Amino acid sequence: MYRGVYTAAMGMLADVTKMDVLSNNLANVETNGYKADTPTFRAYLTREIYRIKPEPENRRVEFSKIGDVEQAIIVDEIRTHYAQGIIEQTNIPTHLAISGEGFFAVRKGNEVFYTRNGEFIADSNRQLVNTQGYYLLDSNGQTVTLPENGYIDEAGNVYDANRNIVSRIAIYTLQNPKKIGETLFTGQAQIVNVDDPNSNVRILQGYVEKSNVNVVREMVKLIEAQRHYDATSKAIVIHDELLNKVINSVGALR
Repeated sequence: MYRGVYTAAMGMLADVTKMDVLSNNLANVETNGYKADTPTFRAYLTREIYRIKPEPENRRVEFSKIGDVEQAIIVDEIRTHYAQGIIEQTNIPTHLAISGEGFFAVRKGNEVFYTRNGEFIADSNRQLVNTQGYYLLDSNGQTVTLPENGYIDEAGNVYDANRNIVSRIAIYTLQNPKKIGETLFTGQAQIVNVDDPNSNVRILQGYVEKSNVNVVREMVKLIEAQRHYDATSKAIVIHDELLNKVINSVGALR
C-alpha cells in the first residue's frame, strides 16, 4: 500500500521538475541566444520479474525472467537543445549573429564564457559589451572595439572607416558545454577557422539570434505535466483512503 504512495509521490516530484524547466523555457522566449532545456529521467528501484513453474515430477522449480518493473523515476539530468534559433534583422551595427555552429567569447573581469547572444552595445570607448556587462573578445583574447563608421564582415573581421582591419572576432566550438545562467556557457573551447572553404559559419552584422524555444510545443508539454501531476496527486489520495479503510477494518475485527 505504501509502495503506491511512494511511487506516486516520486512521479509528482518529477512533474514539478519538468514544469519548472518548461516554465523557464517559456519565460525566456524573448531572450536572444537562449537555448531550451529538457529534463531527462531514469528508472529507480527497478525490479526483475520471474515466472515460477514448479516441476514436482523432476523435484525442481523452473525460474525464467519475463521482464522488469520500474517502481519509480528520478531526474537524471537537464539537457540543453543547441539547435539554432531564428535569426532576426535589427539593423543595429553592434548586433551580431552566428549563422552555423559556434559561440562568441565574452569576458568580465577574469572570467571567460561563451554565448550565442549577440545583442552587443558600444560603450564610451566603442568596445562591444553585452547586456550583462561582458566584453566581446577577438581571436587574440582582447576586447573588440568597433570604430566609428566601421563594420564587420562575415568572417568576423572588424574594419575602421578607412577599410583597415583592426581586429577579428573569434568563434569557438565547445566540447562538453555546460549552461551557466540563461545564455552563458562553459566548456572545452576550440577556435573555428571561418576561412576554411568547408566551414558554414558566418557572422552577420545587424542581426541577432532569437531563442530556439517552440512556444506551442512547450505549452503542450506543460499542460501534459500539469495533468499528470493532478492524476498522481489523486492517486495518493485514493491510496490514503484505502489505507485508512484497511486500518479501520482490521481494528474492527478485534
